[in-house]
Amino acid sequence: MKRPGCLAVSVGAVVLLALAGWGVKAMLDAMFAPPDNHVAASDSRVCPQTSGNNLSFADAAKHFGLTVPAGATNVVFSASVGGLQGESNLSLRFTTTPAELATFLTASHFDPPSATTKANWVSYSPGDDVRPAEGPCGLTPPVAPGMVYSRDSADYAGQSSPRSLAVDGTTDPAHPVVWITGGDL
Repeated sequence: MKRPGCLAVSVGAVVLLALAGWGVKAMLDAMFAPPDNHVAASDSRVCPQTSGNNLSFADAAKHFGLTVPAGATNVVFSASVGGLQGESNLSLRFTTTPAELATFLTASHFDPPSATTKANWVSYSPGDDVRPAEGPCGLTPPVAPGMVYSRDSADYAGQSSPRSLAVDGTTDPAHPVVWITGGDL
């Protein structure tokens, strides 16, 4: 004869095992599912050589405190949110004018760019080989003389989402090219 308490414990154990199995299946499905790339289907500015673009340009710009110039051209980006902590990542390149660049730097809280600022990219040192922009869609700036770099200014509120900036203002001084990378810590 079974006791009523044993039946309740048995049913409870079965339910717990079923929930645990469902949780493990959901976790494995998420780990092996193809990355969500839905933004690429609706925004031609997404670098087609990247995947996992599930963060819109507007949301990425807002998250990283960027006020991209309205007249910016050749805009290319890759942006995602996810991971274990829900962190956001952004790679961005655009072309602008010197006046718009100055406004952008101030509005987006970047320190003035300089050749000596250490950024997240390889910088040029005299005698180094010059390398063109690389990576998918040229989202990594070139290694060349004349490149200047910047990081977040002290008044940037998004300190948990650090950003680096590179500018090529010498190849075509009237149309500087800007690269930005940002990622949550």
